[in-house]
Formats: sequence, structure tokens, C-alpha cells
Amino acid sequence: MILILTLVSVLGVCVCDPAPPGWAEPLDCVRASELCNQKPQCSSQFRIMRQCLSGGGRERSTMLASRECRGALEVLRDSTLYDCRCKRGMKKELQCLQNYWSIHMGLTEGKLTC
Repeated sequence: MILILTLVSVLGVCVCDPAPPGWAEPLDCVRASELCNQKPQCSSQFRIMRQCLSGGGRERSTMLASRECRGALEVLRDSTLYDCRCKRGMKKELQCLQNYWSIHMGLTEGKLTC
């Protein structure tokens, strides 16, 4: 169980409270990608997103503005990939970062930030 530490300054005691309901530690992006690949809609949209980002410069901007790419980004915002994280030195770090930036570069360049 993940605990959030709350410091109580009056007594100088550290009290551990359970995480708020519905909160979960983000998955690493390799695992999030594996989970996405198990769901046909997520898998197909992730593939589309990678294709949208495969071009360079102006071509990429044009692709990201397309209806198909914007739709893929919207679907992926509700997937485990959206909140995934990578840790420096983790196993498969490069793959993790590639998965992370496949989503977040699209969000940044496609101007679909929160």
C-alpha cells in the first residue's frame, strides 16, 4: 500500500495516512504500453500517434493537426500511457522514454495540453 506521509508539527510525530481514494502511483511507460497494447482501441490509437510523430518539422506539425492524430491524442489522454513515468537508470529506460514522448510530444506540439 502506498502511504502519504503527513507531518504533525505540534507533536513532532510522523503520521502515515493512506493515499486518497482513487489515487494510484503512475505506471512506468513500458508497462503502460503493454497494457495499452492489450486493448484494441488504445493499441491502434498509439500506433497512429507514433505515425503522426514520425515526420519531421513542418510535416509533423501538419500531421498532428490532422483529425486522425488529434483523435488519437484524445483517446490516449484517457489511457494508462497519459500518466506514465520513467525513472533514470530503470530497466528499458530508452523504451520507456520513447513511449512517454510519443504521447507528450504530441500533446505539446499538437497544443492539446490540459
